[in-house]
Amino acid sequence: MRTDDTRDDDPVAAALTEGSAYERLRVQRVSVFPWSLAEKLQRLGVVLFAFGVAVGVFAFVSPDGMNIPVDPGTVPTYTSLVALTALAMLALVALVLSILGVLREHSDSLSDERAETILVVEELCALTGFVTGGTTAAIAVGFCLVPYAGPEAVSWLVTTLERSPYAAVETAYPIVPATLTPAALLLGAVCLLAGRRWQTQ
Repeated sequence: MRTDDTRDDDPVAAALTEGSAYERLRVQRVSVFPWSLAEKLQRLGVVLFAFGVAVGVFAFVSPDGMNIPVDPGTVPTYTSLVALTALAMLALVALVLSILGVLREHSDSLSDERAETILVVEELCALTGFVTGGTTAAIAVGFCLVPYAGPEAVSWLVTTLERSPYAAVETAYPIVPATLTPAALLLGAVCLLAGRRWQTQ
């Protein structure tokens, strides 16, 4: 059987017998997120796109009848701060994964120890991005979408939290959806392109 056929029929066997130290160790590891680095970046890009769209629609919420005391499109709120925290976390994970992708390009010359280190950092990034960052992003998205369910939903949320996530806060910079949404969409596009690039290698 040809080498190409073996690689296509059984990529795990191909990684074990012909792959670099990185590929060989990756298929042997038990991982919470068994996706390749390229797939992690692409999924992160999808999360960022969904996050950007949800944060963007928050700018169009009308304060009238929504129990929101300010215009969230122009005034920073606690929701904006939660969204900024989520975006910063996801951006940091995307940056580290991209750096690991660059290092992986030279995986043929990596020692087993260095390949193992890259895989450990990659796993930590996935946990941070999809668990911590994903949870924070989901909370921010929930805050952004609740006003569209009506005043009763907003009142319930405020009563449950004992603090309004839509109250105005003072910030040094205008942290509003208009600034967060383009950043999230741009970063999502970069993650998708980077993931596609490394997936084709």
